Amino acid sequence: MRALKHSARFLSILALVLSAALLGNAVTATAANPLLCFSGTTDTAAGKNGAAVFGGTCTLSPDGMSAVLNNSVPVGSGDYSGVYYATSNLSGKLVSDITQLSFDYTGSAATAGSPRISLPIDTNNNGTTDFFLFISASQCSNGAGHVDIHNAGCTVFWTAGPVSGESWATFAAHGWKVATDNVPFVIADDAGIWTVSNVQLGQGEAANVATAKNECKKGGWANLTRANGSSFKNQGDCIQYVNTGK
Repeated sequence: MRALKHSARFLSILALVLSAALLGNAVTATAANPLLCFSGTTDTAAGKNGAAVFGGTCTLSPDGMSAVLNNSVPVGSGDYSGVYYATSNLSGKLVSDITQLSFDYTGSAATAGSPRISLPIDTNNNGTTDFFLFISASQCSNGAGHVDIHNAGCTVFWTAGPVSGESWATFAAHGWKVATDNVPFVIADDAGIWTVSNVQLGQGEAANVATAKNECKKGGWANLTRANGSSFKNQGDCIQYVNTGK
């Protein structure tokens, strides 16, 4: 809990840093969607945190499939490091439609909030982030370094008001969406060194999933899919999926 409250204290700064960097990258992203790093040390050097000085470094492996998050040398009160993908198929998606959020980790023991997935949540359907959902290794690991929303007993935390904990299914039932002004990321903001790999932040999810009947109309059905990636035959097929999930 302490780490989660600590995280909430500077997440607004991090969100600004990420939103500028991530949206910029999304514009130029190619078909490849490589794993990317962000680091408190790098952000501080670039002047992105104003007067704040943060530590933490992220180093990608040579094959770009994993990264070392190193917060072992304390610099400031909000040291952090993490990874993300430039674009996410989760953007604008109903949380209840998400099927894949996970990563593997080795290294230091998990703290109350590190390492974790941070998922930007939009509660009023205007695209902007209202708060972040935390899916942490301490609460959602299988005991062998695999963090997954589907692991038994996984409890997720969110920061709208007092820090609240719920099961993934309970949280998904709120009917909220993933915000479009940020992308999901894996972050560590406590002291330690972790190697994160097999980072799954929705890149395997189907893009442009139909969620509203109006989206199906005027030819829109042709650009939409079901959550499993299958396409629609016509407008009626699309509307039926929105109404029934089939």
